Amino acid sequence: MVSYQSRNQIQDHLLNLIPHQIEECKKCDELPASLAEFIKHNYQAKFVCYDKASGCIEVGVEKQEFTNSYPEIKVHRIPLEKAVSQLKKTFRNSDLDLKFYGRLLAGQGSTTRIEDVVLV
Repeated sequence: MVSYQSRNQIQDHLLNLIPHQIEECKKCDELPASLAEFIKHNYQAKFVCYDKASGCIEVGVEKQEFTNSYPEIKVHRIPLEKAVSQLKKTFRNSDLDLKFYGRLLAGQGSTTRIEDVVLV
């Protein structure tokens, strides 16, 4: 299925959704799946999880150094109190990013799989 969305609509909806998802994380002690996907995409992370002991979102990013051994993962910790402002700063406006965000938004609360997002 195809979803038609405007750039402004995607940006407004997503940036307004982040604070609600952070609140949900505080209540349920786990990251909503769409928030985890948003963080993975924006940080180009290998993993994202919520550590309820420290109250932080942990983001594992592979170091970009070329080595012959296993890749090194640097873990960034984002306290929930600062998460909204830090995550909003990572928002990107390119067409590919907006289409990804559009798929995240269109898939929320829907049983229909969104194959493509057309920006209008």
